[in-house]
Amino acid sequence: MINYIKVTKTNYQDQSLKLRDLYLDTFTKGLSAQHIESEDAEVYLQQLFERGYAILGFSEKQLVAALIATPPSFDQERPDHLKDNYSDAETLYIAEVLVDKEFRGRGLGKGLFEEFEATLNPDITHVLLRVWSKNEIAVQLYKNSGFNECGSIFQEKLKPISKEPFEMEKIYMLKSY
Repeated sequence: MINYIKVTKTNYQDQSLKLRDLYLDTFTKGLSAQHIESEDAEVYLQQLFERGYAILGFSEKQLVAALIATPPSFDQERPDHLKDNYSDAETLYIAEVLVDKEFRGRGLGKGLFEEFEATLNPDITHVLLRVWSKNEIAVQLYKNSGFNECGSIFQEKLKPISKEPFEMEKIYMLKSY
């Protein structure tokens, strides 16, 4: 059984190291493997919690899933039409969705979204996210959750070992409430 809790800036530090480790395991191995320094991950996550929050999923005391949301202005790379049409007042940006590799395929992504939607402020009329175009499982999860494609960008990343640059196409997806 997975227990979900909402974590904000006030109680983030209690989970910060577990969340950093889950973030690094998610993005430095497997399909979306890239070079990320541990310190950079800590700074990035801390910045997300300055104005955002997370829904964390636990199996017993082990952190196995996370959805981190923040105002869309956090994402400085989003296309202009998204900046112009979706303000911080009525939109949230899902910056990260993380699921421990040992717990994938068990419905945790769906559970994170259900818990997230149950905690949405009534002033929120749109939720925006972006996902790597090659992460077909995540793209399908988002589509099944009611998100539609609304733009894309290209980001340069570094391979985990060689630190050779490569390009990722990130698809923006939007859901209206």
